[in-house]
Amino acid sequence: MSERMARGLLALIVLLYLVLGAAYSVVNPIFESPDESLNYANVRFMVDERRLPVLAPDEPTKAHHPPLYYVLGALLTWWVPDENFAAIVERVNPFWIYEVSEPGVDNKNLYLHDPALEGFPYRDVALGVHVVRWFSMVLGAGTLLCVYGISRELFARQPALVVSSTALVAFNPMFVYISTSVHDDALANLVAASMLYVAARLLVRGPTIRRAVWLGLLSGLALLTKLTCLLILPTVGLSLLYSPQTGGERGRWRNAARIGGTIACLALIIGGWWFVRNQVLYGEPTSMERQIEAWGGTREDAPSLSAAARELGFLHDSFWGAFGYGQIPMPAWAYAFPRLLGLLTLGGLLLLWVHDRSGQQGQSAKRVRYLPPGGFLTLLSAPLVAFVVVFIRMAFIDTANFGRYLFVSLGFLAPLYALGLDQWVRQERAGWASCGLAATTLAFSVYALFGVLSPPYRPPRMVSVQEVRAGTNPTDLRFGRAIRLVGYGLDSRRVHPGGEILTKLCWEALEPVEEEYAYFVHFLGPEEAIVGARSSHPGLGRYPTSRWAKGDRFCDALEVPVDEWAPAPAVYDVEVGWHKPGEDQRLPAYAADGSSLELVLLDRIKVAPETYPAVAVPSRLDADLGGKITLLGYAADGLQAMPGDRLSVTLYWQAQAPPPADYTVFLHLAASDGPPYAQDDGQPRYGRYPTSFWDVGEVVSDPRSIHIPADLPPGSYPLVAGMYLLQTGERLQWLGTDGSSRGDFVPLTTVAVEPEGL
Repeated sequence: MSERMARGLLALIVLLYLVLGAAYSVVNPIFESPDESLNYANVRFMVDERRLPVLAPDEPTKAHHPPLYYVLGALLTWWVPDENFAAIVERVNPFWIYEVSEPGVDNKNLYLHDPALEGFPYRDVALGVHVVRWFSMVLGAGTLLCVYGISRELFARQPALVVSSTALVAFNPMFVYISTSVHDDALANLVAASMLYVAARLLVRGPTIRRAVWLGLLSGLALLTKLTCLLILPTVGLSLLYSPQTGGERGRWRNAARIGGTIACLALIIGGWWFVRNQVLYGEPTSMERQIEAWGGTREDAPSLSAAARELGFLHDSFWGAFGYGQIPMPAWAYAFPRLLGLLTLGGLLLLWVHDRSGQQGQSAKRVRYLPPGGFLTLLSAPLVAFVVVFIRMAFIDTANFGRYLFVSLGFLAPLYALGLDQWVRQERAGWASCGLAATTLAFSVYALFGVLSPPYRPPRMVSVQEVRAGTNPTDLRFGRAIRLVGYGLDSRRVHPGGEILTKLCWEALEPVEEEYAYFVHFLGPEEAIVGARSSHPGLGRYPTSRWAKGDRFCDALEVPVDEWAPAPAVYDVEVGWHKPGEDQRLPAYAADGSSLELVLLDRIKVAPETYPAVAVPSRLDADLGGKITLLGYAADGLQAMPGDRLSVTLYWQAQAPPPADYTVFLHLAASDGPPYAQDDGQPRYGRYPTSFWDVGEVVSDPRSIHIPADLPPGSYPLVAGMYLLQTGERLQWLGTDGSSRGDFVPLTTVAVEPEGL
C-alpha cells in the first residue's frame, strides 16, 4: 500500500465516520446517551446563568466536571431556546432498567419520547442537543486525524498499519456513539490524542521547545476538559525519556527537566485556576470527594478487587458497544469479533516481543521498521496506565466500569492493535489485510447501529386484525374508553419458581389518549396474592399512550417473572389491567357485552418445582380411572362421626398421561340407591389445581371435606370417590387389571355415624 493510497483511504474513513456518526445521532433519541441530559443541563446553566455551576452534595449533576466542553457548547447554542427541557426530562420511563444486562427492546429507553418535541425539523431543546452532538462529532473526526498522525510517526513506511489504526477507532461502535453525544469525553479524547500525537513526534524526532510548548498548552486544556486526560502524562514522560537525545546522559536529564518544566508551567498557567477554585469550594482540588458523595458514595465493601475483577468482561464489551447506560448491550455472539481481535492482538504482540528477545533477525528487523527504540513500551504505557487507574476506581465505585474511560488512550492503543494484528499477516498482504479489517469493523459498526441501537427506540410494528387472530387468542376487552385488548398468548403455561413466561398482548386504540397509562400483568394465587408481576408502558416503553392514534394496533411480548418463593406446584390466574404509573386506581374494564369486570383474568399458568418430592400415601388403593388418572389412596382424620360433624379426607391422585380435560372430583357418603347422603364435588384443591395442569407422575394431594347431615340416622355408610366431566356428567370408569370396568366410583372405606350423646 502506498502513502498516496493511505491518504485516500484516510479521507474515505473520515467521510464514512461522519456519515455513520450522523446516522447514530439521528437514531439515538436525545438524552438516551449516558448523562446526556445532565451534560446538556450544564451547557444551559452556563448560557442562562453566565457562570460556572457548583456541585451540591445531594444533587448528582455534572457541575464537578471541568468547564471547557460545556463553555464551548454554550457558545454554540446560546441562541437556541430552551422551553421544553423540563417537559422532556420529566417523561422518565419508570420501567427502563428491566434486565439491564440482556440485549433486546424491552424497556431499554430511559425516556418516553415525543416526536412533537424531539422530531425533525429540530427546534428548541432538540436543536440545541443536536448542535452540540454535531460539535462532538467534529471533535471525533479530529481524534481520527490525530490517530492517523500518530501512526504515521510510529510506523514509518508502513501505511497499511496507519490505515488499520485509524479504522479501528473510526468504526468502533462505542467511539462513534460517544462522539455523537453531548458528552465531554468527545473533547477529552481529542485532547488526549493530541497529546499523544506530540508525544509520538517527541519519541521519534526528539525534544524541542516547540513540542514542549504544545504539550504544555494541551496539558492545560486537559486540566480544563476532564481529569482522565491526565492519565496520558506518564506516557508523555516515557516518550521524553526514550526520545533521541544529544549531550549524553547528563544532557538527557537536563533536557527532560527543561521540557518537563515548560510543560508543567504552561499547564498550570492555563488550567491551574480550576483546581484552586475546587479547593476553595470543596476543600480539595479535584472535587472527587463531593462528586462521590453526590453520586451515591463508594461500594459498601470498598475497596473490592473481586467485584472489580468480575466487571472486567463488561469493561471490555462496553469499550466496543454497550449503549445507553449499559442497558443496551449487543448479543453475546456479537462480542466474539472484538474479543477475537483482542486475542489476536495480544498473541501478535507476544510473538513480537519473543522474536525480538530471541534475536531472530527477520522479526527483529521487522520491528525496527515499525517503531523507534523504546516505542513499544511507550505505546503500551498509555492503555496500561488508563486500565490500572480505571480498575482501581472500579474497586471503589460500582459505576466506574465503562470501557469509554479507556478512550483517552486510543491514540496509542489503536496502533498497538494494528501492530499485534499485523504479526499474523505476511508483509506483501498487509494492504489487503488492512482494507479487510476496515471493512469488517465498518460492518460491525453498521450492525451495532441498525441491529442493536435502533430497535429499542423504534415504535412497534402495526398489525392487522388477521395477524392478531392468527397469532393469538382473540379477545374483546376494553379498558377505559380508548384501549382494547384484541388478543393474547402465552409462550408456555408451565414455569418453575424464579422463571418467566412470555406474555403476548395485542392492543388497539379506539381513540387518541391524552394521558400516559401503563399496563400490568399479574400472576394471582389464592386471595389475589401476587406471585409474579410486570408493568410497562405500551410498546415495551417505545410507544406510550400519548402517541396513539385511532386505529393503531400492535402487539407486545412481555416477559413476566415468577417469584422464587412462589408455592409450587400450584396454578395461578393471569390478570391484566391498566393504570397511571405511581397510582393505584385502575382504568375500568369491560367485557365484550359492555358489562363491568372487577378483574380481567385471561388464562392460567402452572408453577411447578424442578423435581416433585416423594409422597407417602397412607391407605393405598392404586385404582385406575379410565387409563388416565390413578387414585393412589387416601387419608382420613377419623372414620367415626356424629350428625353435624365434618369429615376431612385427603385423596392422592397421579396422572398416567397428560389429562385431556379438567375433571371434577367427587367424594360421596353414598346411599344404597339414589343421591348420596353427603358429598364434596369440585375441582382438585378447592378449584385451584385443575387436572389439565397435572404432570405425568406427579402425586397430587387433594384435601376434601364432607359435612355429615344433622338428621342422618346412625349407621355405617360407604365412602366413595371418583371423577367426572362437569359438562356431560360422564364419570371415569374404574378399570380392573384386565381392563374391564369395575364401576364408575372407587369405594374407599365406611364411615360409622354414631348417635349423638355417645
